[in-house]
Amino acid sequence: MKTKRNRWLQKIAAWVCVFSFLCPVLTVYADDIDRMQNQSSELQGELSSINGELLKIGEQIAKNEVEMEAVNNDIIRLQEQLQIAKNNEDAHYADMKVRIQYIYENQGENLLGMIFSAQSLADFVNKVHFVQTLSEYDRNMFTELKELRCTIEDEEAYQREQQKSYENLENELNVKREELNVKAAETSTDLATIQNAITQMKVEQAAKDSVQPNLPVNNNNVSTPDNSGNTDNSDNGAGNGMNNNDSGQDFTGGGYTYPSAPGQLNPFVGVVYFNGHRETYYSQRVLPGHGLSIPGRHVASDGTIRDASGYICVASSDYPKGTIVETSLGTGMVYDSGCASGTIDIYTDW
Repeated sequence: MKTKRNRWLQKIAAWVCVFSFLCPVLTVYADDIDRMQNQSSELQGELSSINGELLKIGEQIAKNEVEMEAVNNDIIRLQEQLQIAKNNEDAHYADMKVRIQYIYENQGENLLGMIFSAQSLADFVNKVHFVQTLSEYDRNMFTELKELRCTIEDEEAYQREQQKSYENLENELNVKREELNVKAAETSTDLATIQNAITQMKVEQAAKDSVQPNLPVNNNNVSTPDNSGNTDNSDNGAGNGMNNNDSGQDFTGGGYTYPSAPGQLNPFVGVVYFNGHRETYYSQRVLPGHGLSIPGRHVASDGTIRDASGYICVASSDYPKGTIVETSLGTGMVYDSGCASGTIDIYTDW
């Protein structure tokens, strides 16, 4: 897909270069523009799909980090429980040694001596039962403590495997996100190339169509004498304050010089795709934005609204306010929200 697109873009670039030299004798056919517009639509759809995948990956990473944090907390809790179990085991072992020492050393009697010192059969049975009970208690206690310690160790090992699994998943998601960011940047560049080529072809076609071999005389522009003998050479189209270039589009107006580089947002190209996001603009003439806190707010020479540091004021629902973002018109800062996900709105006076 990428190789086929590159060949198509190379063909477009070569065609545009040739057309720029031969436009006086060539005609831009509508089907060529239609094919390029279809390609542009496909790229826009592909870019939207990539942005959707990036959002899903971002959500997966956030969810994975929450689960990984929970596993880390479980590991800390299990380590504390394991230490408690080990301390209990050591304490019981110490108590048992004290009891054995007492039984074997107290008053110089040993365990057998205590048993055979019984005065009667009932006394003998009671002392044997005491010794058996004490031994069973120690044996059972050791078994329980050992099983508890083994259970905690097994659970800790399982949680560490989960932790490793989450770390591997996060690494995979970060790699995939980086690949998609590269793909989005490439697609944005390809889309800007095609859109610029379409614009240039339309402009050149419009310029050719406006040239007619036999122009009718426009009586409104003919110099006519007045009563004093002077002629009126005024141009009815002058005085509109606009500078028309060869494209038939006005890139100056209202005192502003609009951005006109390929892939840049301006009043004539209301939507562009840049650096993996979709760019549009909203005007303070329609939305004054009185609720926005923009220090040093002013209008730049290109008609964009900027702050005291020169950052372009933008709106985004994907980044928190105060985030620095790159746009087709330069570096911006997020001051507003409310636009669609994957879209950056640039605040202007257009």
